Amino acid sequence: MGSILLIGLLIPIVYLMQLTKQQQQITIKRVGFTTLISVVGVVVAAILFSIFTAIETSFWIYMLSAIIVGIVWALILSGCYYIYQLLTNHIEK
Repeated sequence: MGSILLIGLLIPIVYLMQLTKQQQQITIKRVGFTTLISVVGVVVAAILFSIFTAIETSFWIYMLSAIIVGIVWALILSGCYYIYQLLTNHIEK
């Protein structure tokens, strides 16, 4: 079941890797899109996880925590990508 969550977490990483490959700058719009696909990936993984295993907490609390994890994960990834751009001087000022 952990592999389902891993796939959900890897979706925004693949998106940011494509941005790195194309040497595109991180913008607020791209951070928002990364957040969106991260939340969707984590929520879908959480739904699949809850279907295949018996969860003892409320389903809505489970979904709320999945949304929070998706947002935090996207912000961490976007921040790392921004720092990478700063260190490699790929930011236009």
